[in-house]
Formats: sequence, structure tokens, C-alpha cells
Amino acid sequence: MLKRNGKPIRADAAPENGAADAPREFKENDVINGQIDGYIKDNPKYWETIKAMPRERLERHVIYQQLRFNARKEKLDNGVLRRVEENPALKDVFDKLIEQLPENQREQARVNIARNIVFSEARSQRQTAKNAVAV
Repeated sequence: MLKRNGKPIRADAAPENGAADAPREFKENDVINGQIDGYIKDNPKYWETIKAMPRERLERHVIYQQLRFNARKEKLDNGVLRRVEENPALKDVFDKLIEQLPENQREQARVNIARNIVFSEARSQRQTAKNAVAV
């Protein structure tokens, strides 16, 4: 059952809720709902602020959060690609891997492979530092 502000939403109320022709089905996840309920319980002032927002302002807030998420992801991806570009040996292997892929998949693969390489390097460096014996 869908709820808004703790009140059930009727199936025939779709047009007044901003939906097009048919009500949309949303998945319910008890674990995530529990986390959300816990956050609401711990942050009642923030929850009241959210509930007081007009619908358009709330919708714009959700879009703004997505824009921020995309900007952070792009910044991380650019940093990861830059680290690969700085290492000539790694760049050669990297380019050979990428050239085997179709053109439309190369950019996403570049980011994914670079992210895996850089993160695994960082992981191995942390492991080495952790396992080092202090003299």
C-alpha cells in the first residue's frame, strides 16, 4: 500500500497526485523503510521541514540531489581517469583493453576499468601498509 505523509493513497487518487493515466507501482523494501523510519525518528525537525515543503519545491529538491550526485560521480570518474593517464605502462594496457570494445561501450568501460584499477591499487597499498612490520 502506498502512503504519503503516513496516510494511504487511494488508487483512484492518481490524477490528483500528479500521475498521468494510471497509478504507478512502487516497490516496498522493509529494510530501507526501517532505515528511513529510524532517520525520521532521529531527525524530527528535518522531517517536519520536508513535510512542510510544497510539492514542487520537494520535487526540485530531489532533482537537485540527483544533480549533486551526478557531479560528484563525474568528478570521481575524472580523477580516476587522470590517474590512469599519468601512468604510461598502465595507459598502454588500458588502451589495448578498450580498443577491443564496440565504440558505443568504450566510454563507460573506460570509467569502469579505470575505477577498478585505481581502487584495487589503493586497496593493495593499504594492505601492504597494514601488513608492514614496524621496526
